[in-house]
Amino acid sequence: MKFLFYFSLIFLLFSCKSEKEQINQKIFRYNELEYIKTLHPLSVTNEAERRIVHQIFNGLWRLENDGNFYPSLADSTTQIDSLTWEFVLKPNIQLHSTSTKEFLTSKDVVESLTNWAKFELKRNEKIPIQTQIFKEIIGADYEKAFEIINERKFRIHLQIPFSPLIQLLSCTESLIVPSKKSRLGDKFSPVGSGAFYVDYFEDNQKVVLKKHQNYFHKTIKLDTLPLLDEIHVSFYQNPEGIAYKILNDELDWLPSTQQTQTVLPFIIQKEKEMQNKNNSKTNENKSESQSKGFVSKLIQLDSFPLLQTAGFEIQILDTSDVELNANFFTIQSFRQALNMGIYREEFKKIASYSYPAHEGIFPNILPKNTQEKADGYYFHPQTSRDILQKIGFDSTNIIKIFAEKHDTAWVNLARKQWKNLGINSILYLDSESNTANKNKADLIATTFKTSFADESFLFWKYFDRKSYDKFLIEKEGFLEFEKEETKTVNQTNSQNDSSKISFINKVDKMDLFSIKKLRFDSLFIEYLKQKNEIEREFLSNQLKNKLIRSAPFIEIFYLQTHQIRRAYIAELVPNALGIYHFDRLDKSFLEPVELIREDYMYEEKSVTSYQ
Repeated sequence: MKFLFYFSLIFLLFSCKSEKEQINQKIFRYNELEYIKTLHPLSVTNEAERRIVHQIFNGLWRLENDGNFYPSLADSTTQIDSLTWEFVLKPNIQLHSTSTKEFLTSKDVVESLTNWAKFELKRNEKIPIQTQIFKEIIGADYEKAFEIINERKFRIHLQIPFSPLIQLLSCTESLIVPSKKSRLGDKFSPVGSGAFYVDYFEDNQKVVLKKHQNYFHKTIKLDTLPLLDEIHVSFYQNPEGIAYKILNDELDWLPSTQQTQTVLPFIIQKEKEMQNKNNSKTNENKSESQSKGFVSKLIQLDSFPLLQTAGFEIQILDTSDVELNANFFTIQSFRQALNMGIYREEFKKIASYSYPAHEGIFPNILPKNTQEKADGYYFHPQTSRDILQKIGFDSTNIIKIFAEKHDTAWVNLARKQWKNLGINSILYLDSESNTANKNKADLIATTFKTSFADESFLFWKYFDRKSYDKFLIEKEGFLEFEKEETKTVNQTNSQNDSSKISFINKVDKMDLFSIKKLRFDSLFIEYLKQKNEIEREFLSNQLKNKLIRSAPFIEIFYLQTHQIRRAYIAELVPNALGIYHFDRLDKSFLEPVELIREDYMYEEKSVTSYQ
């Protein structure tokens, strides 16, 4: 009898311990409306897939929430010359495999990057711009492009210079996918080096990610990340049911604007019903404002702009002198007049989930807290009229605009504002009969959504054309302007501060790559290497001013993302590209977790001129 008593007691204690451990598990639960069809970074098609792959895999670098880039897999990054980059991996980066201890090697990284460079989509599918750029700078000779030095060191040999390479290596497509096969090696439980691995996958039902016990990133106290034990992703579609689950503490987060718009009314209504029911005897006349106040204690509504920009892409298709002379869009001041003729605040009336794009192309991605902000295009109608008169543009000239039907409202508002300045336009809507008109249009209305962290992206996208090369050189005197600016800056430096570095590189007229870049990439290099925050911000503003002044894209507003989270989740903010780092999230903390910052090891072995 005693034996049975003690056996029962021990069994009870272990059961209680097991239940307690289960209760103490830190599990983060969120819901997606889009289904998961792939967990390979090169095949990602929606945000639901992208959120998960960034937890499973790491890139060589990554963009943090402070707007700066930090090494992830890379221990050090050295630019040997304009075409050669050397990377050293962190030691002992253990992969997810639990059957044997497997570590990431240079071979894994090179194979993954080679697969990215070779990647092709099916017919009629457009290759993402970041993949197009990577293919262009790597070239087709992959054996020459990638050189393995040892287990932790390798080099990338570019075909053409590309100074923002580490930014390109922080995009989703650049995430490193090891080729190793193990217990976790099938399609929906891939092997990676990320903070979590896929423990359970049920198509369109549930995904469970579990903590990678040997993850290499640490907290500031050198505690092992991630701080969560598990992440549960569900795929409920009914908004009323989703509202019920978040109110009953079965969900912590709704990550998309679409969910927020559909679920929030049900949350408010259900909370009012619950509150009224609980207080029906003591307070029959409880006000609606009090009910909404109670809701705000339970959930948090977050709103922030990401790199999703609605505006007009400028087309310059003919490079002949006759066409260039006749096309006002080749004149920078005309593009500036279009920008200054737009009152962006008014667009909030028809696009409530938007933020006026006054600061230029990149909101909140570079630091700008201690210096004046970069000069954007605020509403200056008289200046716009003066420019139009100076260049000879009048009401007899008509600009052609192409737009999708769903963009009609904000496009027509822009046309109305321009008409007030004497700028008349014709609108072609997207249809089978009007498809050909897209190529004839001067402006194409678009919602531009970036997916990799390259500050010069729009500069490259809209100036990477022979027509732009031609009018930059011959029509607007950019080279002469740059020379004069270089002379002025150098004189100022020598007079005021002889130790201040000149950020201007010489421009080789025979090198179209250098001509396209002008001063932008040299500024970008200095920004990356600069550790002083005030100097970094100064360079940041110079970069923005450079882009804004050239006006390659008429940005109207940024689309904001709205998300619902439980109030006890202290902070759940994406970086400027909409990427979440769940390895830093801890449900039990009321304050954001302070994290260690790795030393920035961006070096140059020799000073090179980007010509």
